[in-house]
Amino acid sequence: MLSAMPDAIETVSESIVAELADDDAASMLAGQADIVDAVLAANRVFVAVAAGALANLEPEVTLPQFRALVLIDIHDAMTVAQLAEALGVVPSTATRMCDRLVAKELVDRVVDGTNRRQMTLTLRPEGRTLIEQSTRQRKREVNRLLKSIPARAQADLAEALGLLVQAAHSSDRTRASRRLQSTGPDAGRGAR
Repeated sequence: MLSAMPDAIETVSESIVAELADDDAASMLAGQADIVDAVLAANRVFVAVAAGALANLEPEVTLPQFRALVLIDIHDAMTVAQLAEALGVVPSTATRMCDRLVAKELVDRVVDGTNRRQMTLTLRPEGRTLIEQSTRQRKREVNRLLKSIPARAQADLAEALGLLVQAAHSSDRTRASRRLQSTGPDAGRGAR
């Protein structure tokens, strides 16, 4: 039975690659399946940490709303259309999200002086404070998790995550790493 295990694992890996054959992810090598699974498991941990960091903040915001706040902060100012593009949602969804963020006094929305149909979003000090509080909470939680990992493994983890982030920033498929190309209010500012 044990001698059949390597063949079974190889067959499963081959079937995963075969399933991905129609997808752009077909380039994933059979040996990468475990790595992909590990990265996805880590992603679930990071999402849980992020959600936990938002749980006790006032005013209450959802993860998508928090992501919008961070994007607006990174770009200093954005139009609703730019925010919708960065979030990968339709403009009406971004507009409703902005309505909620304006009502919570986290974002200001003003009519553009040169194009009255365009609204510019900027982060209010309360929005920036909320981001800072969440960031402090996430850092505390990640630090708590890291304390259970040996120092050498922490260094290896930091190096590996750095490479993953670098790969994401060089990928045009990773929306979060894209810089908005526009002629709008954030043109020339770039990501901070």
